[in-house]
Amino acid sequence: MNKKNNKKIFKEKLLKKIARLKTQLKILQNKVREYRTLNKAVFEHSPVGITVRLGSGELVSFNKAWKKIWNLTYQKITEYEKMCRGWGVAQRYPYLKKYISRVQRIFDSGGEIFIPEIHVYNPETKFDKWVSQYYYAIKNPQGKVGHIVTITQDITPQKKMLLALQESEEKFRTIVNNVNLGVYRSTAEPPGRLIQANPAFLKLFGYNSIKQILKIPAEKFYKNPGDRIQFLKELIKNGEVRDRELEMKRKDGSTFWASIYAKAHLDENGYIKWIDGVIEDVTERKQMITTLQALSFTDDLTGLYNRRGFLTLAEHQIKIAQRTNKPMLLLFIDMDNLKDINDEFGHPMGDQALIYTTKILKKTFRGSDIIARIGGDEFVILTLETKKTKGETLYKRLQESLDKFNRSKRLPFEISFSAGWSYYNPKNPKNINHLLKHADHMMYQHKAKKRKKLK
Repeated sequence: MNKKNNKKIFKEKLLKKIARLKTQLKILQNKVREYRTLNKAVFEHSPVGITVRLGSGELVSFNKAWKKIWNLTYQKITEYEKMCRGWGVAQRYPYLKKYISRVQRIFDSGGEIFIPEIHVYNPETKFDKWVSQYYYAIKNPQGKVGHIVTITQDITPQKKMLLALQESEEKFRTIVNNVNLGVYRSTAEPPGRLIQANPAFLKLFGYNSIKQILKIPAEKFYKNPGDRIQFLKELIKNGEVRDRELEMKRKDGSTFWASIYAKAHLDENGYIKWIDGVIEDVTERKQMITTLQALSFTDDLTGLYNRRGFLTLAEHQIKIAQRTNKPMLLLFIDMDNLKDINDEFGHPMGDQALIYTTKILKKTFRGSDIIARIGGDEFVILTLETKKTKGETLYKRLQESLDKFNRSKRLPFEISFSAGWSYYNPKNPKNINHLLKHADHMMYQHKAKKRKKLK
């Protein structure tokens, strides 16, 4: 009789465990579908070509824009990837030429590089294009290169236009009045004035009349007038400036990022007679690069900085604190019993607890403080210390916010924290890992006291 009962109990437990595993599997499948949807949206709607490769060079993903730039079919991509499996950068990207060694270093040890222009020509296939490329390495938790993101933009129309400008003044005038890029001629001496500008230039800066824009000092088109001074210094030194990205200002005061190519024309004494230039709005590209970089510095669930983002910003903040002789405080927070919450209420509810924790932290601390989620249930806050800002005070303020939230009964359970903190003294500086270790140790002591008290 006991054996039958034991078998029945065992069977019931087994069925419950299987049911729980099925629920968790379904949640995981939903997450995977959400990720695929997001990934597809980012890739497929991008105006520039994007690829993601493993550190080994193996192609993981690509978008339609990239396929179109290189005139590829899915079959060609598959065949080429099989052929070049195991190749290094020199074999895979021979067109990089002088940039091969620098790009190889990114695949090997990380980093980033922007290549403003590359001429890719294949006489066999008659492929002839100019492209700009941005390579960016994303490291895994072990510090090794996990993925390489490449952004490719087809700049063939712009490059052909620039080459055409060099042929003759007559061709210059024809292209200037029809091209979609801003083309201008200006004087060099401060504050500078425009001599000529095409319709696209007027549109770019929000003007309707060529007479009106020719009256505007050239330095007024720069958000920071000092940028024009540096621009002219480089132009005087080198004779031309290529792909210089600067923040410009429109008639209505709004700003945009522009890529500028300019060439100086000299008189018989070696002084600049005028400057011919081409300007392109690259705001969208800058935003795309910023977005891709942000993906590797932020936590997907909470939107806070992740461990990598926190360490990067914290090291920068320590340098500032050292230079300005200002102390700081690092607060280490651990959410209690997250595993128990996930087991009893499911992972979606655990995610909600993490999201609410983020809101509590943002409401409690200042916008200038660095708040990050550096682990599954671990959060850190790096804040400038004042005479009134001590660890006990900050934790008390946080506990008051937490108590207020728990009283609202938004969740079927209460959230609780264990905390520790450490101080950064610029007179006796320690690195960020030392601060984290000290605060983490204090947090575990706090957690142990709470457990002992409950027993």
